Amino acid sequence: MKQIRAVGLGVLMTVSLLALAQDASKKGASNTSGKNADLEKVLAAANEQWLCAGPYYKAKAQDCVDSRAKFWADQFFEIYPNGQVQTKAEMVVSQTEGARKHPNVVAGEGPNPTEFKLMALYGNVALGVDRTIFKAPDASGKLATTSQARVLRIFVKENGKWRPAAAALITTPPSS
Repeated sequence: MKQIRAVGLGVLMTVSLLALAQDASKKGASNTSGKNADLEKVLAAANEQWLCAGPYYKAKAQDCVDSRAKFWADQFFEIYPNGQVQTKAEMVVSQTEGARKHPNVVAGEGPNPTEFKLMALYGNVALGVDRTIFKAPDASGKLATTSQARVLRIFVKENGKWRPAAAALITTPPSS
């Protein structure tokens, strides 16, 4: 029952954000004009840092886990497509176990965020969406897409710095 509620909450949040964005565009407003365009770049970089992607790639999985643990807000949580909700502490334990089994990371392996878009800003809370492509080495060692998700990303500004506060993932079919 908790999983159904969590998935429902994630879907509701995503639909609400899309409705807000559509309403803003109908009024001629742009979420990325001026100051918000700069913030969108800051949050896109924070998104990559969070995921150890792009320029934030780390060759050792545990280094990425440690980096995330320091970067995530204290009350960080994530909602997965299966409805599971994990807190920051639970994610650190789970990811540390994974890092022990697979200590080395190939550049581009894991989550690869694309199409980041700032959708809404409410004071010190920013809501964005992206498309994240998950990759892993196949049997031949070549990176292959394992899944894709549309992700709601929530950031909070603490002590002048934007930090990840939460995420909700919705699996999507592969893009063509």
